[in-house]
Amino acid sequence: MTKKIQLQEAFKLALSLTLFYWLTLYMDWDMPQFGALAIVVTSFSTTGASLNKGIMRVTGTGIGALAGFILLSWFSQSPLGMLLATAVYIVFVAYFLQTTRQGDTWFNAGLLAVAVWSSSYMKIDTAFHFATTRFLETAAGVLVFTIVSASLWPRTSGASLQQQGQAFWEGMQALFNTYRQQLSTGTTPAETAELRIKLAGDYQRILTTLEAAYSDTLMVNAKKRSWETLRINLRSFGNAQELWRESINDCHELDLNTLLPGLESALDTLAHRLEHGRMLWEEQKTDTIEYKLDDTALMAKLALEIDDRTCKELSHFQQAAMMNFVAQLHALDRSSRKLLQTLRILANLDPDGKLQGHTKIPDPFQPSAWNPERLLKALFPAICWIVGYAFWFYVNPPGGPAIPMMSAVFGLMMVMTPVNLYGLLIVLLLSMFIVVAPVYMFLMPTLDSGFGLLSLVFIYTFVFGYLGGRSPILKIGPLVMFFMLVNINNQQVYSFIALVTVGLVMLLGVSTVVIVHRLLSPMHPEKILLRAVRRFLAGSARIVEDFQLRSPRQQTRGRKRRKRVFETAILPASTQLLDIEKNLDYQLFPDNTPEQVQHLVDNLQSVRLRLQSLEATYTVAESESPELMRSLDSLNKKWRRRIRSVFEKWAQLEQPDNLIKEWSTRSILSQEMEQQLDKLQQDKDLNDGDMLALRNIYAVIGSTQSLLGAMQELGDSMQQIKWNQWAAARF
Repeated sequence: MTKKIQLQEAFKLALSLTLFYWLTLYMDWDMPQFGALAIVVTSFSTTGASLNKGIMRVTGTGIGALAGFILLSWFSQSPLGMLLATAVYIVFVAYFLQTTRQGDTWFNAGLLAVAVWSSSYMKIDTAFHFATTRFLETAAGVLVFTIVSASLWPRTSGASLQQQGQAFWEGMQALFNTYRQQLSTGTTPAETAELRIKLAGDYQRILTTLEAAYSDTLMVNAKKRSWETLRINLRSFGNAQELWRESINDCHELDLNTLLPGLESALDTLAHRLEHGRMLWEEQKTDTIEYKLDDTALMAKLALEIDDRTCKELSHFQQAAMMNFVAQLHALDRSSRKLLQTLRILANLDPDGKLQGHTKIPDPFQPSAWNPERLLKALFPAICWIVGYAFWFYVNPPGGPAIPMMSAVFGLMMVMTPVNLYGLLIVLLLSMFIVVAPVYMFLMPTLDSGFGLLSLVFIYTFVFGYLGGRSPILKIGPLVMFFMLVNINNQQVYSFIALVTVGLVMLLGVSTVVIVHRLLSPMHPEKILLRAVRRFLAGSARIVEDFQLRSPRQQTRGRKRRKRVFETAILPASTQLLDIEKNLDYQLFPDNTPEQVQHLVDNLQSVRLRLQSLEATYTVAESESPELMRSLDSLNKKWRRRIRSVFEKWAQLEQPDNLIKEWSTRSILSQEMEQQLDKLQQDKDLNDGDMLALRNIYAVIGSTQSLLGAMQELGDSMQQIKWNQWAAARF
């Protein structure tokens, strides 16, 4: 952010708060701090982001007020009933807080319900006034800031979306080139892993910017369905590219350029598609797109020929590895064509209906709504609420019912965005006593007019709004504490005791959350990682067990069942592992080094990709080559059971025998499979249809072989982990 933009944003924030406080003084509102808080929290860099944040805050405030009324009407006469009912409500809110992009809505819904109870304890007749006034002032604050932000130097998200998208596309090009280098030389640059992590972060930033662009950029909002399709297609292409990379590792002994004469031409076509996609992103800098290149030829399906004569000289398992590579390359071809087609639609070069079914495409990477790990995490703020309630009820410290309220709020904050609570508390307390207290106790009492008070609001907000352009802490801490503590209104009072009481309440609330987090063993990062690994392995066993031949109707049910297991066990655990490994305290577990944990997580991700590859090739073979699949059913059943047993033993943290290595050492099963494949080829002359069916079988075998290779590496990394350290209780 440039100095000019910092000044503009600081001025807009200061003007918004000044106008809001002028309105509250004129209307004689008694709780304007909540509207000021809404302005500070929603003051993001673009109009759309601020509007989205404001709408979520107002919506959550309304839901929370309604929930607070219901809880008071049902349980106001029963302290135990109120305690338990509010705890159940907090669990409900905290669970859905983790499942949606509108997290602020759920956070405020939980916060306000508890705040309504806290503010009306022993004076229930004030609950309606508190809730309605807070809703009114929150909505007024959001409205004032939205008008000011849209009127003065509006900053839309369209330009940011274009810049982020172009950078992301260039990163995808660079990653594709590194994988192509791996295919030709067998090596990849050391920075490839960092590039993958960077692209994952860039993709999430694009999603955030896209949500804001829907609100403040008409051109983006008009094509919302196509943009949602692009969001899914970007993820699908990245996933297909990773599956293709995994298949490259299995073909390092093969001369793919000889086996696949058109391979280099096909890869050039993929590279050209990425280049044309980058150019389309670049053209979106302006509303008028002048894209003159003809990419019609790039939209054609890749024609990848196989040299059958050379292929026959390979062993069956080498042919299987090659066919798995071909299958993943075709998947990459399909996803890249859909991606380029969607970009052409967004550029108005093709009509919206060009991409068949683009308005109804489901998100294949959307996790299931049910996840037991989310439920366990949702229990955390409810337990914090119960502990804070018990502490207030039996100890009765200053602050009264505000203590359980703060405990629940900070617990919900930990669920929404894990933060360093000690650091947050230090920032808030320093802001309160070093910045806010001198202004509140010495400067404000000297102001004897509304003009002086509003001038102070403007100058104070402008200074810290400008500093916030360098660091958000310099903005959030001083501004939030100032407006929440000072409570500017027509009946202004000054009390040093109020500052001390607020500081004590915050200290007790944060301390409650920290103590609960330390004592609640399942919330420790190593315990979460351990559960995620075991759930991942148990889910893998269930998926492998479900690869069996059925009737067409049963096949559909089997695919749905595997998809459900993948969504509930594999995908959430896979995402969770990447986040949890960063939060592990390696000083407590010196035998499990960061390198060992990183190796374990990488191998689990590799197994996830190989399972996806097996799912894709198995589905094709099951539908297109059922007779050949049935001829290998007995072998398929044997290997399926043995692979499942390995995953099940790993899920129990047991070490299996050498089942995985048997495939590569020509075990009885692998020899039996080779004999069966020889028999299939010798029984009859193969026509084009038979060859296609046989290639489908080889692709399945290649995917299975690839999965076994990933499992062997996973087994090696699991042997290096000292599981007892993570499983042992800390206290």
